[in-house]
Amino acid sequence: MLQKIIDAIDGEIAKRNSDNFGIRFSLDLFNVLVRAGNIKMATFSAFGTGAFPEQLPAYDGKYFASVDIEFDGLEFEVGIPNP
Repeated sequence: MLQKIIDAIDGEIAKRNSDNFGIRFSLDLFNVLVRAGNIKMATFSAFGTGAFPEQLPAYDGKYFASVDIEFDGLEFEVGIPNP
């Protein structure tokens, strides 16, 4: 079950032409992915400039991961890349 969800997330990521986006997860899915090691802390900076580095949760170590409390069950949404 978890592998199917990971495959779906990775499939959506593969459709993007840039890595400059984040992913929103339901709380339940976020917690499952943290326990599985798919979401870990990573360093992000303001607009990728290196300024103001911040440790934030990241899917696969590079996509900002956030919880959307309006999502139910195992729902997720991969964002649109910024130019």
